[in-house]
Amino acid sequence: MFRREWRQQILVLTLLTVAVAAAIGSITLVYNTGVARNAEFGSGNTLLEFDGTDPRKLEAGLASAEEWFGTTDVIGHRSVVVPGGVETVDFRAQDPDGAYGGELLALRRGSYPKGRGQVAVTDGVAKLLRLDLGSSLALDGVRRTVVGIVENPRKLSDEFALVSPSSARAPEHVSVLVDANAASIDSFMRSLGDRSAFVGSVNRGNDLPADTLAMFSVATVFLLLASLIAAAGFAVVAQRRLRQLGMLAAIGATQKHLRLVLLANGGIVGAIAALGGTIVGLALWVAAAPTLESAVNHRVDRLSLPWGLIAMTVLLAVFGAIAAAWWPGRTVARLPVTLALSGRPPRPRPARYSAIAAAALIAVGIGCLALSNRDRPPLIVAGLVATILGCLLLGPLAIRTFSAVAGRVSIAPRLALRDLARYQARSGAALAAVTLALGIAATTVITASAEEAKATGEPPNLSNRQIRVYTGPSEAPELSPILASAQVERRAVRVRQLAAQLEGAAVLTLHNALQPGTRYLFIGGIRGLLPIGLARRVDTAAGRKFYRHESQLYVATPAVLRYLGIDPAEVDPSTDFLADPTVPTDELVVPSMTGREEFAVTNVQRVEVGQYLFGSPAGTTDLKPPMFITLDGLRRRGWKQIPAGWFVESSRPLTSDQIADARDLAADAGLTIEVRRESTSLAKAMAIATGAGALLALGILAMTVGLIRSESAGDLRTLTATGATSGIRRTLTAATAGALALLGALLGVAGAYVVLSAMYYDDLGYLSHVPVFYLVLAVIGVPLAGTAAGWLLAGREPPAIARPVIE
Repeated sequence: MFRREWRQQILVLTLLTVAVAAAIGSITLVYNTGVARNAEFGSGNTLLEFDGTDPRKLEAGLASAEEWFGTTDVIGHRSVVVPGGVETVDFRAQDPDGAYGGELLALRRGSYPKGRGQVAVTDGVAKLLRLDLGSSLALDGVRRTVVGIVENPRKLSDEFALVSPSSARAPEHVSVLVDANAASIDSFMRSLGDRSAFVGSVNRGNDLPADTLAMFSVATVFLLLASLIAAAGFAVVAQRRLRQLGMLAAIGATQKHLRLVLLANGGIVGAIAALGGTIVGLALWVAAAPTLESAVNHRVDRLSLPWGLIAMTVLLAVFGAIAAAWWPGRTVARLPVTLALSGRPPRPRPARYSAIAAAALIAVGIGCLALSNRDRPPLIVAGLVATILGCLLLGPLAIRTFSAVAGRVSIAPRLALRDLARYQARSGAALAAVTLALGIAATTVITASAEEAKATGEPPNLSNRQIRVYTGPSEAPELSPILASAQVERRAVRVRQLAAQLEGAAVLTLHNALQPGTRYLFIGGIRGLLPIGLARRVDTAAGRKFYRHESQLYVATPAVLRYLGIDPAEVDPSTDFLADPTVPTDELVVPSMTGREEFAVTNVQRVEVGQYLFGSPAGTTDLKPPMFITLDGLRRRGWKQIPAGWFVESSRPLTSDQIADARDLAADAGLTIEVRRESTSLAKAMAIATGAGALLALGILAMTVGLIRSESAGDLRTLTATGATSGIRRTLTAATAGALALLGALLGVAGAYVVLSAMYYDDLGYLSHVPVFYLVLAVIGVPLAGTAAGWLLAGREPPAIARPVIE
């Protein structure tokens, strides 16, 4: 029978293969997504830190470490500021063949540096400074030739310039890698006393294996999806063979014999799908590994695979297909012989039974997830399984509810919706598969969106079209140098030249507030003044207090107000400060720059300024939106205004060449610039998850619609014989596909939010960032795509109108 019907089962087999491939690929991805725990330690287990400011103490400490531990790996670090920018480059003195740190270096191109005049850089430093092999680099005061492009394969975001230990300048701090037990480390630290520059130590801890629970959960979900697809397919196979099975029963076959027919079919299909899915999944893993490396921030071994779990997945796929064939086989085997020979489908079970079971399972699942506190694996697994099964059991009720509106639509959609209820066994299983496919995609997208919002929840320093120009040195950009008016004008001219190189750029002059009597500071050989800032007072347990910088303060000049979109006439004359509604001004103070007192932030007018960013040169990401002091407030408090630099905004995103040119121009003019820091974006992951879920759902729809319409071929022949046009036939298929896709998308997204809300019930703000675009694609785009595909691919007139197909 399988050989005769292989064309009818090819789609079921294909979708099962895809599901197994997805399971294999997913568990392999999860297995390799863990952070490389030796990213800082190499093959050692402890990192000792030494201060490099005192060469004698440093030498004594390094000698003691070598004497105590025998084998050590010394890595020197010196941080050098990039001229004209706020970025720094770590000049790292490290031996590529070090005893423990060799794993932390890999050569991508060229060669390692070997002498005083050679250096190797990472690709990020090469991009920052526009370097390539053969370029010259003199950032640390020594002119060197770039001879190689290197990386830390355990941490791809680690950017540095590599020099040979023999040619390195005096380090600022030194890291020493050792391999020793905790008792030996403690004894070493006690033996040092004050005669070395030892700062502290960090232990790597035990290397934990990949999260087996997560891999097992992923495999279980995808194998459940495969079982649902198989159940829908085998339900149709059982119905297609109903007359054949009826004839077998008529000649003496028992119910056991009839069940074995479908069980054997399930075993054959499961074995073929498991073999093909394993091959496809491993091939996808090899193809996706390069993309995964950038996401997990370390190189990935292509042969790093959970072979035991893969073997278990293959076996479960085979047994899952057999189990999926058992239920329709059991149902068909119990039918009376006369009913089987008639070819009519069995009467659908009342939907209220599945609804009651669904409500009970969802309640149990929500309870388990809420009690798990996100750190109890057994409760998490039980909650996930119960909630997923509960959402899937809502399928028959959703189909019955949807088909209840059939009487209010035209003939073609009415037949399509009633056929869904008539063939509830296969349409319910197919709806469950579509729901699970889109639910997986929705869960991935929602979680990725929440993580991205969590990582970027604080305002970034700048947009990708903005450049912040400071008058201070690279070591302290916010310092306001003491400059004559002619010097300030010359720098303003250079800023306008910088803006002229950009397309449609506007220049905004910024000013800070200064408290009279503030002392001069000498930083980077430049004498300047520190402006007033807003801070939060922190009281310690010992009764002391210190201030933590919270927000920048700028003068609200008319030009700044116009940039903020505020009419100067709308500012109350009694207002001292302008603040965004999100800034808690009652918690902020202005520390005095001349004494121990502090000034309260009063007379505040709220304005929308949260979207306007003015930089953060220190790399701080938790600053509140900037605040502004009015000219009247400045006068009332007796403060002055001093130049704070400029703000350049282009009409288009800045390119890397434009940023490099601006940095060179700023360095020549004695200025410092800041541009947008790179931020992690999960948009690609969300797009891939949405696309994969949509494609899988559309594939399931194609199978289901084809199976349901094939079962109603007799109705289609009758309609055609009575004059139904191709438009009617197209509408039948399109309505079937669209209805299943819409129900699956709604149940999938709802189920995803039920699961995540139960898990994060104590922190629902985590889910507040709704990925509207991707969810709309799932809820609206997938049904529209399914409807359009059904309309385009249907409409062909049946080849035999007057006679039924004889099996």
